[in-house]
Amino acid sequence: MLQLRPHRGPVTSTVIAYTDGACSGNPGAGAWAYRVEWPDGSVDEAAAAEPMTTNNREELKAVREALRGIRARIGDDPQWRIVVRTDSLGVINWLTRQWKRKANLDLFPTIDPLVDGRVRFEHVRGHSGEPGNERVDALAVAAVARQLAGDIPPAPPQGELQL
Repeated sequence: MLQLRPHRGPVTSTVIAYTDGACSGNPGAGAWAYRVEWPDGSVDEAAAAEPMTTNNREELKAVREALRGIRARIGDDPQWRIVVRTDSLGVINWLTRQWKRKANLDLFPTIDPLVDGRVRFEHVRGHSGEPGNERVDALAVAAVARQLAGDIPPAPPQGELQL
């Protein structure tokens, strides 16, 4: 006779976020982009540009905006795991506190509350053919191009963004 054992521990689901930042000049026109891949196969993507920024700022903003988008859907549900894949070792090291934070200090208070034990960072090599990373790179580069062409308004100033 087959005896079923009850599941012990929470059922978990994993969402994967790819993030990237791009800049034309550093500083210069720049953009962030993210792609969130949900377990059900659905995808969320977003990008925004600014006329004067740095690549590192946009890399950090990409992570922040991806985590905000994810949190808007899952809230604080402990059954979810979040994997952030980025080609920026700087982002990983700053957000995991392996490197001292010396610049972009205004961004960390808006990102740190979003990074908890459910979030794991993974480094992916940029421009290596990894589809998710290639997609966010293309989104960010396209947003920079539209910004330079004057086709899109800049992203709202930092103070207007909500957590």
